[in-house]
Amino acid sequence: MNIGVYFSANDIVYDWAIAFLNSFRKFNPNLRLILIPFNEECDRILTLKEIYNFEVYIDSSFPRLEAIGRAFELGHTPTGPYWFRRYASFWGPLDLFMYLDARQLVLADLKPIILALEKYDFHLLHFDCAINQVYEPGELRRNLLRKGRTKGFNSGRWISKKGLFSLEEFENLAEDALQVREELNPRNTDQAFINYCCDMKSICYGHVAEVIGGICQNAWARQPGNIYQQDGKYYIWDYGGLDHKKQLIILHWAGFKLNPLMPHKFLFYSYLLKNKSVVKWLLISILFRVYYLLIVPFKTLRENRMLNNLYHKFKRLILKQTVENI
Repeated sequence: MNIGVYFSANDIVYDWAIAFLNSFRKFNPNLRLILIPFNEECDRILTLKEIYNFEVYIDSSFPRLEAIGRAFELGHTPTGPYWFRRYASFWGPLDLFMYLDARQLVLADLKPIILALEKYDFHLLHFDCAINQVYEPGELRRNLLRKGRTKGFNSGRWISKKGLFSLEEFENLAEDALQVREELNPRNTDQAFINYCCDMKSICYGHVAEVIGGICQNAWARQPGNIYQQDGKYYIWDYGGLDHKKQLIILHWAGFKLNPLMPHKFLFYSYLLKNKSVVKWLLISILFRVYYLLIVPFKTLRENRMLNNLYHKFKRLILKQTVENI
């Protein structure tokens, strides 16, 4: 069976992509890897094609998928429509596949995880869940929860199969979803969309950790616990926690900027700077310290509750005035 991984990236996430590709090829040296260009700004990313042995998938459906994204956009994420390109994977060259954003590390052999889809007879397997990032509180969400038809899974990492959805089916589901747009998350447009599609079609989908077992429930970098390596695999040490001594398959930094303040930064930089000189590591170490001196005071102020509330009130006021002036 033709299996592999799709990933999305552009030049803006070049450093993230380097770390992603280094980690991916360490654990998956021969697994087929295909880039879905995030947008047209991919000149630097494409220079990595031969180095990391990946293909490029460009499909005529991209403009129609982006049109769906624009219809859902409320002005929070200008690049949001491009995220919808990832859903061309459902009619791409791979029969069984995993989709991954570039802002993460791959820390295990993915082939058994992908094959679990067929082995356990699921249509889609996912990782982290956060229903508030998908549905707003309301009747739609309550109805879906009563029927056991929603998980609120993250759209940056999941496993599925070719043919589960068609472009025409997505367009029809989008028309229905737009009728309840106010009950979907206002910012995470592509995530709300794919969850809505899965929930309305009532496909069989589940959490990777629950289906397979022995795997961390959460893959987000801000989860509790420390990461350690044993026998070539990564695990979480969180004594008393749900993921204690469970294997870590993927670690992602959704919502974080690439800087020395992000969690598990040393693990990330170990893959970003793989095979780099000691001098390069020394320079990064110096930059870390300079960054701390410059940014930490600002970060402390930003996280202050009173100042943060004032900032968001001011931001909403500016946004309201901008909309009124259009």
